[in-house]
Amino acid sequence: MCHINARVMGEIPAVARTLRRQTRAAHHRLDHHPLLQRLVLPGLTWQAYAESLVSLYRPHAALEASVTAAAARLGLDAGDPAALRLPLLVADLHALAVHLPPAGRPDLDDLKVEQWPRAETPAALVGQCYVLEGSRLGGLVIARQVAERLGAHVPRDFFVAADPGWQWQRFLAFAERHCAMAEVGEAVAAAQVAFRHYLVCLDAPAGA
Repeated sequence: MCHINARVMGEIPAVARTLRRQTRAAHHRLDHHPLLQRLVLPGLTWQAYAESLVSLYRPHAALEASVTAAAARLGLDAGDPAALRLPLLVADLHALAVHLPPAGRPDLDDLKVEQWPRAETPAALVGQCYVLEGSRLGGLVIARQVAERLGAHVPRDFFVAADPGWQWQRFLAFAERHCAMAEVGEAVAAAQVAFRHYLVCLDAPAGA
């Protein structure tokens, strides 16, 4: 998902820097998944764009819901609820005349979020938030490429969610507050699992 643009990140604190370094391979695998990679390559069509957005619905919904539930369970403020991006993804799909749930795919209520990794500690939640908030920041790159190929009016609110830079800075502060360097291995492990679950969802057949 063009997960994190280094030029936008600038200097980052030690916890996030370690997360970035130790999840680089997992991040690369996700960014280069065919359903995501084609969003930034020449030849993108409206149909392919819609298909890729559909593929993002299931993993994004599950990860966002998992993070939200874990933050509530742990009594932590992991982000502004108004900044959740699933409604923007659904709105983009509706604008493309794709109505969820697509044939054979479970709706959000049936995603069985409990099967996704539960963040039982603040450090694990930091790892999951790293994946979620990094994808928000990386969406700016995708939005620009999609607009160049399909036109400025293409529905892409999911990728241009408001204030991604501010949200990223908020995550950095959250990470430093709730994950000591002695716990960063736990955060890295949680991020690795989140990346892996995201890929599993992207690879799942439409009817899975």
